Amino acid sequence: MTRFLLALGAVLVLAPLSVASAATNPWLEQRVLNMTHQGGENEHPSGTMYALRESLGLGADMLELDVQPTKDGTLMVLHDQSVERTTGEDRSVYDLSVEETQKLDAAFNFVPGRGTVRGLAASEYPLRGVRTGEKAPPLGYTADDFRIPTLEEVLRAFPDVPMNIEIKGRADDDTDSFLRNADLLVALLKRVPYPPLVVVSFNQDAVDRFHKAMPDIAVAPGITGVAQFMATGVAPEGTKALQVPPSFNGLTIMTPDFVARAHRAGYAVHVWFSGQEESERVYKAMLDMGADGLMPAKPRDLEKTLCARKDPRPAGNPNHCEGGTRQAAARCAPRLRTASSAGASGRVTLKLARREKDVTFACGGVVRLRGAHGASPGPRSRFGSAVFHFPYGVREVEVTAQLGPRTRGYLRRGARRLKAAGEVRVDGQSRSRARRVTLRR
Repeated sequence: MTRFLLALGAVLVLAPLSVASAATNPWLEQRVLNMTHQGGENEHPSGTMYALRESLGLGADMLELDVQPTKDGTLMVLHDQSVERTTGEDRSVYDLSVEETQKLDAAFNFVPGRGTVRGLAASEYPLRGVRTGEKAPPLGYTADDFRIPTLEEVLRAFPDVPMNIEIKGRADDDTDSFLRNADLLVALLKRVPYPPLVVVSFNQDAVDRFHKAMPDIAVAPGITGVAQFMATGVAPEGTKALQVPPSFNGLTIMTPDFVARAHRAGYAVHVWFSGQEESERVYKAMLDMGADGLMPAKPRDLEKTLCARKDPRPAGNPNHCEGGTRQAAARCAPRLRTASSAGASGRVTLKLARREKDVTFACGGVVRLRGAHGASPGPRSRFGSAVFHFPYGVREVEVTAQLGPRTRGYLRRGARRLKAAGEVRVDGQSRSRARRVTLRR
């Protein structure tokens, strides 16, 4: 965008200057951040709850979100003003209600490893149709996890996860829409609890508007604000982080000198890519310069790089470097809440809940139903089993267990009920015995 280069010549008429003190800037201490961009849009469907949970489950530290409003002023987690890129519907979110927006399939154009790609054979889109009920969702998820979420949903779902919220507008030159969206964000944050935040926008007027209303929340400058720092060494009031790409229209932005100047001035440095090369080589180059956070479309790849390098990380996410996987065997045994009646097919729906209050790791295993048939003495029998998965932040899930032939035979011969105790096995070892349930014909 030429706006960035033009801004270099306009720094004398920008917002008031201020220098952030390193002692008062927590974002200099929160490093190195894996700031999953749109939930990792090359690995997961952009901006969906599925994407956010999956990226947190693999170790991401911070959620990068873009917000656009529906026609009734509800902020949605959506990068573009049009919903076409992700859902295939050529309409503007500004012209849709919340209900209309959330009926759409946000994984419609998602191709694993490539992100949003249009026009391929239907078989290339493995998650297309989950939202609309044509396909079963992945374990632990529901159809709602594949819609466009509201920002309020995300804030309430992840009350302790740091977030980077970008205020978008209907068009780059539509400043009024940026300002209106800044006001909508202020109104939402004044009534909904929120985690540590950085708020940013390409439009500096929107950043200034937000900062004036909520000065205690960290902001990152827009295009003209970054240009101001590059020309003068100071950034607009409220700045806690400078968020920049490696290069912009042929101009190299990320250099060791840029990072050193930012740190001396008391600002953290976060790097976004948005279509520029993402690779281990690029990640390492940014980290070697001292970047405090990267916003990857491929958070799993960045996590591997960070773990291999043993870079410092914030303490918030226990899933760093597969920490959540290591916890699974010891902490993933669930409670068996309920079991449905067994139909003619012998399938039983089980509702499982985490045994621990901690939901900040993803894990799974196998739940096996074992017990004695009815009141008859005899050996313990296997009734059935089901694989389960708890995504990051999810406390309860439903799974389906298929009863074995012997159990189905008892039911066919007139048994009214079969008592069983749910036994959870993770990594081949029994971890928990859930309360007794009754299986009915």
